[in-house]
Amino acid sequence: MTVKNAKHLWFEAGDMSGGSRNQVEFSDGLVEFFDDDSRSSGQVFVAYDSKTKAYCPLANRGKDYGQWSNIWRLGLITEDKGGQSYPGKIIHLEKKIIGKRFVYVIEVLEPNSAEHKSLLANSSQTGVTGGAEGRTFGYW
Repeated sequence: MTVKNAKHLWFEAGDMSGGSRNQVEFSDGLVEFFDDDSRSSGQVFVAYDSKTKAYCPLANRGKDYGQWSNIWRLGLITEDKGGQSYPGKIIHLEKKIIGKRFVYVIEVLEPNSAEHKSLLANSSQTGVTGGAEGRTFGYW
């Protein structure tokens, strides 16, 4: 299975970036999780529940910061707008189709929690991506 065909993607948030610490970066390989329309429009529809949802920016940052591979940046819903605190947590996205639109339902979990261990068990593949230390991720 490829990440493009996966319905679930989770990753260690790490420190996050941006003033609100709500931006996460993906490689070209991981950004394939998002549907073609979201990638081309630069807008990913993210929902916590029926009240907290928003189109979140997805931008191809290229190699702006001298890294060796292409980077994409996703800005998640900030705490001020109903989101959660992300740094140091596990972020789980579930891809759903509602009507004719892809919706990415988000969960923010504590590392080593029962929920995190369940994500690890369900992952068809795990690996390391990101900065010098890397971030563990999985999908299925």
